[in-house]
Amino acid sequence: MNLSFKLFPKEEGFHPYMYIANMCIPFYFLLQEPSNKLYPGLLLMLAFMIIYRQIFWSEKLVKYLLTSEIIITLIFAYFYNPMYLYIIFVFVYLFVRLPLKWMYGLCGLFTLFSITLIYQEIFPDQLYLLISFLPPLFGGGILPFIMRASLRYKELNEDLKRLMEEKEQLEESKKRMLADLSHDLKTPMTTIQGYSKALYEELVDDEEQIKRYLKYIHNKSVRVTTLIDELFMFSKLETPDSQMNIEKKDLCEFYREVIVEYYQLFADKEMELLIDIPTSKLMYEFDTKLLYRAISNLLENTAKYNPEHTTVFISLTKNVNSVTLEIGDDGLGIKDDLVNTLFDPFVRGDQSRKNDGGSGLGLAITKKIIEKHEGKVTLDTKPKRGKTNFIIELPVKEV
Repeated sequence: MNLSFKLFPKEEGFHPYMYIANMCIPFYFLLQEPSNKLYPGLLLMLAFMIIYRQIFWSEKLVKYLLTSEIIITLIFAYFYNPMYLYIIFVFVYLFVRLPLKWMYGLCGLFTLFSITLIYQEIFPDQLYLLISFLPPLFGGGILPFIMRASLRYKELNEDLKRLMEEKEQLEESKKRMLADLSHDLKTPMTTIQGYSKALYEELVDDEEQIKRYLKYIHNKSVRVTTLIDELFMFSKLETPDSQMNIEKKDLCEFYREVIVEYYQLFADKEMELLIDIPTSKLMYEFDTKLLYRAISNLLENTAKYNPEHTTVFISLTKNVNSVTLEIGDDGLGIKDDLVNTLFDPFVRGDQSRKNDGGSGLGLAITKKIIEKHEGKVTLDTKPKRGKTNFIIELPVKEV
């Protein structure tokens, strides 16, 4: 049979086939690539296979063919995935066919380029790690290095994917926030324009109706002012470098003082308050204005959005790692499908809350304030008692 129809010389035995079987691994990774990378990659792999076969039939060209194999391997590793450096195992044993100086030259060249590649793409801040791999790399133990690089590459890809998803969610949230803000500002402004125009053009003669129109204008202007104030507060809290005025105070006494201010609001609706706050002092460092705002938002919502005769549970407990403030009730409750979004800007609990003057920013502001204090606020819709329970957890600090 003509030699041109033989894949490898007979005297090579099964070794070329054994090594070429390793191409299944990079071929599998290649099939996962998008089409704009898949087809050029298939052409490169085909060229690689042809050159690999030709090495066994062209003894005089071995050094040039091996150089071509290295170049293709590095192209795969740079433009695709460092895992493709694994291909070096397919032809590395053929280096022994070269003169000693060529063998060391090509091995050194491959080492230099592969380390440079992975330093730039995978370990930009871990040069010492690459240096520690130099001895096994020259000794042929490159597999752990490649596998570690591949895992790191996978982690970076997952991190990038997660960041892209977070960016998309942020953009979507921003669009929704602007749309809601536009709606919430436009509605009262339209009312103000309509009533003020009627008064300006003297379309209303009745004294009682004039007073009613003026009251509408006043109420809507208060709504706009409140919305702008809360939007400013939310925007300020969103700024990473916003400053807090930290003071060390008795947190238990502070909590009681905030509750007292809302006592009349609860009394007007004949709500029962069950308060469990320690009488002993609990010295804690916090921003009094911000924490007041966070707690008052929860108290106001509890009083405002529940029917008369609702029982409200308010407590403060301290354990080894945290201080927990809870505000719960057995009122109307909140739907489970709102739990994950209730603390987002412009989210309101139900349809009735959309038309009552609420800005939809109160809980978002509360969340930002608690996060500024390195804590977290959560909602339990199935508490041990009642139907709704807001839980503020603040980390324990040295007193």
